[in-house]
Amino acid sequence: MNCEQVRELLSAYLDDALAPEEKRTLATHLETCSECRAMLADFRHFDTLLHHLPRVSPGVGLRQKIFSSPEYLELTGASVSGKKPSVQTAPYRSVRKGIERDRNGQYPPLVALPGGRDNQRSSSSSATSKDSFVNSDQMRRNRSRQARRGQRILQGAIAASVLLALGVGGLITWTLWQRQTLLAGNQTTITPPAGLQQGPIPAGLRFLFLRNGALVSTPTANSTAIIRLTPQNTTVAAQWAVRPAQPGRSAGNMVAYIDLQQGFVHIIRSDGQNDTVLKQPLLKPGVQPSTVWNSTTGATILSSLAWSNDGTMLAFAADPAGTTQPGLYIYTISNNTVHTVALPTPGSVSHPVWSPDSIRIAFAMTRNGNSTVLDYNTQNQGVLTLQSGINTQTNVGDTILTLKWSPDITTPALTWSTGLIGHIHNIWIQRVGIGGNAKPTLLASGTYTQADYNPAGHTGIGSWLVVPDNAGVAGDITRIDISGLITRLTMGKQASTAQWSPDGNAIDYFATLAHGTGMLHVLNTITGTDTLLAPGVAATPTPIWSTNSQRLAYSTGTHTAIFDLNKPGAIQTLKPQGRAVSFSWSVTSASQIILTLADGQQGLYLIDTQKGSSLQLNKETIQGSIVWTQIP
Repeated sequence: MNCEQVRELLSAYLDDALAPEEKRTLATHLETCSECRAMLADFRHFDTLLHHLPRVSPGVGLRQKIFSSPEYLELTGASVSGKKPSVQTAPYRSVRKGIERDRNGQYPPLVALPGGRDNQRSSSSSATSKDSFVNSDQMRRNRSRQARRGQRILQGAIAASVLLALGVGGLITWTLWQRQTLLAGNQTTITPPAGLQQGPIPAGLRFLFLRNGALVSTPTANSTAIIRLTPQNTTVAAQWAVRPAQPGRSAGNMVAYIDLQQGFVHIIRSDGQNDTVLKQPLLKPGVQPSTVWNSTTGATILSSLAWSNDGTMLAFAADPAGTTQPGLYIYTISNNTVHTVALPTPGSVSHPVWSPDSIRIAFAMTRNGNSTVLDYNTQNQGVLTLQSGINTQTNVGDTILTLKWSPDITTPALTWSTGLIGHIHNIWIQRVGIGGNAKPTLLASGTYTQADYNPAGHTGIGSWLVVPDNAGVAGDITRIDISGLITRLTMGKQASTAQWSPDGNAIDYFATLAHGTGMLHVLNTITGTDTLLAPGVAATPTPIWSTNSQRLAYSTGTHTAIFDLNKPGAIQTLKPQGRAVSFSWSVTSASQIILTLADGQQGLYLIDTQKGSSLQLNKETIQGSIVWTQIP
């Protein structure tokens, strides 16, 4: 069962009305899904509230007045020459069952209303019913007065029902408000953004980008409306993070960001609602945030936002004591709490990264210029030191550069690189948990200009992509698997800026890169085929792979082109034309791409490469990343 199916059955689950198999399946889902458990808790809470509500019902007198009134009997055909029947008619019973028969045992005649089929009856039928229309004018006047009286009584009954419904609704609304007030114990109240008073953004796929300190949300179809997502009184830092896509979704539905003005972490829904400020301050109270962000401490905090893979927790670094040694904090959505991770020794925390199963979080800690790799287990709250003393006499000043997990959930492994930016010296691996090694293993040692890890690399076991530094000149690309296998992928190339495709089956890289341009190649790691796409390709923006790893977008400085692995001989040039500053592939379509141009036909475009269509979303350009979200 997915979350949507489970939530449709929660009410029946509470009433114990599910089949045994459905009940077991739903219970299994609840064990692993904190959001559905929270919704079930809300259902139980409101069940309790409704159970304690006083039962309100109309008095007996009101019921008798309505259902024994001449007006009601007139409308149902139960009146007999103004006499009341001895048996009261009930709304849920057949009309004739409650009507008294005459001396001959016959039911009283029904009153014929003007119009309808009665007027179409034969003349003999009309003659038979002629006696029932004696003094018809007087009867119509009586019925008119009686109908008005009946309407007033019925209106009074309806009003009483509405008031009762409003009372119940008001109690539930008051309870919801009170619950929000209690949850606000870990929140700071802010003013909602003025631009979002029209209500939540409609459901669908959208993409976000940063403009003038605000997150902006844009749809991908049937509209060009661009909406500010974040409140007016916040300035969003560049390192914001979208929650990972949950099962059944193509993109995340929540965004975490840091407000540079106040120094707090915010979490906002992708539809612009419920902007929540975590109570944990990032900086020491009284310190002006703008004085910290450009420091090492500030940079560490701003780059620390990390969602767990299941989307239930958010890790971040903060320095509320002003020690210039940020600690590690974990916010849990289900109970709206922030947990401080207790460190074995003081130090500055950086590079938090979650394990695939979202149970562990690894991070680096630096103290007195020396870095340590640690692992925190969220289940038992234990901290394990994996490696200490990274600096050696030959590699003075080395720090942790990249910290990643292997894709194996059964026996998770942590891998990391150490060195200086542009000068990577060592690559390590450490098995964690059951069956883990006692000490980290050195996978490679040397001097590399870059080292890029992909958990899907080399048939999904996890591999590093490294480029050796040969006396200041880039060399050939080498793949280092976490199993220890080392494979040279190119021969005689001066490779640089190499990167994996998402599935790890291809690599794009530049050869002889100079002055920001070079020859762009694509290397198929399965077949070994090396294809030269074009000379004079711009290194900025970085070429980008589609989510299905089949297409690569790149810029020549004046044009944007698409390379298709399935059609290596055909290069597709996109329109409009101009210098690209950013692009991003759709998360649901391998043919749709967002393109931003800085000159020429400047603006933001949604392009469908299959249909050849181009929709200009905005005439302004943007800088920074474009990330997709989905509003359920």
